[in-house]
Amino acid sequence: MTWGFSSFETRFRWAAALWAILMTVWCMSPLPWQARVIGGLVWVAITIGVSLRFSWWRPRLPREVPICLVAGVDVALLEPLVRNLLAAGYRFQTVGEALESPVRKAVVLTFDGGTRDHFTILLPFLRRMGVKATCFVSDSGMRDAEHLKPMEMQEMVRSGLIELGGWLDTAADDSAALRQAVVRGRRWLTGVTGRLPMAFAYAPGPHAEALAQAAQEAHYRLALTEGTGRPRPFAKVPFAVTCRRIPAGLRPWQAYLLATRGRYRW
Repeated sequence: MTWGFSSFETRFRWAAALWAILMTVWCMSPLPWQARVIGGLVWVAITIGVSLRFSWWRPRLPREVPICLVAGVDVALLEPLVRNLLAAGYRFQTVGEALESPVRKAVVLTFDGGTRDHFTILLPFLRRMGVKATCFVSDSGMRDAEHLKPMEMQEMVRSGLIELGGWLDTAADDSAALRQAVVRGRRWLTGVTGRLPMAFAYAPGPHAEALAQAAQEAHYRLALTEGTGRPRPFAKVPFAVTCRRIPAGLRPWQAYLLATRGRYRW
């Protein structure tokens, strides 16, 4: 079921109004005052608990800062989320677009790994929804049948809906080897697509700092890593842009918080 945000907020307001009416009727009922007081306290506790649970009081994030989300290729999860974000006035951009000409209320969908479902499932989904995304790929998966092939990557880029960026899944401990791998991967991706990739993605962990430095030395303009920090303008953290992972089983109220407050909880 797809929940439109306008209908979700309307339902919440109606529920809140009905809750207040019922609480007023309870307090005015002919029951003993002790029962009415106890019931009233229970109602207040439930109201506070629901407010904290749904975080309606949390301030909204600046609309000028793009929200970066890292997702898996799960159409059942992505479709209601994308529809709801579109209904809330969000616009989907690639990493490069958000870097060079960001729009207000921008969302950047990213996908790591460079697996073939980016071509067989994600690309048709983006075409159907009319939105854009960024996929991060690595040259280490070229010999694997489960990873994207050059012709598939070229078609993805030609679609105008997907931007490709660099990604590294190596576990090398040598910082020099990491830098060489990042530089080699950027050259490889440029040769495959005919376009110079602007963004690089890396996983958080003990090598995060070395990978961020390697991305900078490889002349990437931006590097993204998974995290939960408050989104900040790309110019302030160009090699540590926070990408939030979309959890499996995202619920309507979580999606609502994402669109109205720029955050969600799970």
